[in-house]
Formats: sequence, structure tokens, C-alpha cells
Amino acid sequence: MDTKIKSVIDFILRNAVWLIIGIVAVFFLRPGTAEIQTFLFIATLEAMALSLSGIALFTYTKVPFTKLIMEGDDKELNSVERHSIMVVLGYIFLGVHILVGLVVLGVYIAQFSN
Repeated sequence: MDTKIKSVIDFILRNAVWLIIGIVAVFFLRPGTAEIQTFLFIATLEAMALSLSGIALFTYTKVPFTKLIMEGDDKELNSVERHSIMVVLGYIFLGVHILVGLVVLGVYIAQFSN
């Protein structure tokens, strides 16, 4: 029980700075309904982008043909192969977010242009 309480206190102390800054910013900005709706819309789109990144990551790492490409002929990952896998995974994450952003921009332009 003592370690759980200590870990909760450590978590609160680690995240207190950005939480306090966020609360102060919200206090001074005094967001209205439109700003809150925009923020929730952005958070929803980011959650969708993260879930699409997770699906792409699962597909890329679990499909059998990529295992041979990643491991090579020796069936072991060396440091260069591990680094290249991390770079590819980063590009998957970046690519999904760029595509989601372009879709949002396209919908915005199509919806609000005259």
C-alpha cells in the first residue's frame, strides 16, 4: 500500500508543473463554447490519428512477410536493423498524422469555401 501511495505522489509531482500551467492558461484565456468545441474536435482527431497509427503499426509489425525483411537472413536483429525499424515506425506515425491533417484541411476547404 505504501508503494502505491508513493507512486501516486511521484506521478502528481512529475505532472504538477504542466498541469498548473494549463490551469493558469485556461483561467486567463477564459474559453467560450466555440473554443471548447474546437479543442474537443482537435482532441478527437488526434485520438483518431493515434488509433490509425496503432493499426498501421500492428499491420506492419505482425504481418509475416515483414519479419523476414526486418530480421534478414540471419534471423536476428542487430543494432542497425533495430534502428532502421524504429525509423520506419516513426515515419508511419508521422505519415498517418500528415494524412489526417490533410484530410481535415480538405474537408474544411470543401465545407467552407463558396
